[in-house]
Amino acid sequence: MHEIDWLDLPDQVNARDVGGLPVTGGGRTRSGVLMRCETPDLLTDVAIARLSDVYAVRHMFDLRSVGEGGPLDVWPGITRHRMPLLGRIGGAAADEQAGGVGDISAGQVGGLTRKSDLDMVNVDVHGAGRLYLRMIERGKDAFVQALRLLTDDDAGPTLVHCTAGKDRTGVLVALLLSVAGVERQSIVDDYAATRIHAEELFLRLRSVRNQPPMPTDAKTVSSALRDAAPETMEAFLDELGKHYESASDFFVKAGAHPEWLDMWCERFVEA
Repeated sequence: MHEIDWLDLPDQVNARDVGGLPVTGGGRTRSGVLMRCETPDLLTDVAIARLSDVYAVRHMFDLRSVGEGGPLDVWPGITRHRMPLLGRIGGAAADEQAGGVGDISAGQVGGLTRKSDLDMVNVDVHGAGRLYLRMIERGKDAFVQALRLLTDDDAGPTLVHCTAGKDRTGVLVALLLSVAGVERQSIVDDYAATRIHAEELFLRLRSVRNQPPMPTDAKTVSSALRDAAPETMEAFLDELGKHYESASDFFVKAGAHPEWLDMWCERFVEA
């Protein structure tokens, strides 16, 4: 596994920069361009100041569902973008696709799957990866918006988060790394790095507002959905390859302009 560039934020345990990753054919990803973390709801004023003063963060992408977590308070120097990847929490019963989806680690998968085709208690690490493919297809508009913001004239250092910083954040970062040509093993390793502090992370998430309790055993939700096993990211990348020519192909079919992909690579990759 590559050396992890953890962000020095005392209120975060899963915050890291994804710069320095090897790119197929040569080069590496630039540091200070794309960062990832768990929910910022627990950040103190000191840590918030560090985001802009130390890490120069200009944009934050919040992938949480509508009604999940706290409001987006105004932070000096940082533009916070709410781009729900999976709809809303507790949507109208008449619109099953709009409700009940939030953090997969908490078992909130309504609209992503049917009980008949995925047993949430017994799903394994490979099934979790297959679930990620459904996630990106449902959340394609959020991914296109993210790519557009990362390549427009006002683009700057960006921090992406959801609740645990594992599932929704994990698949978006994996796609962006893949578009940039990052070696597959490094994509897998970056995803699996969440495992390092997973126990402390899930304990901390219990205090987040408007966040359903994270299961502490496998009676409700499979342990595979609370894990960040490398096999899960491997399964996701395999499924992506079966349904799309590449991550770039997924973005274009989702509605992204092809030139955005080239702009992203130019911005994110250094020789």
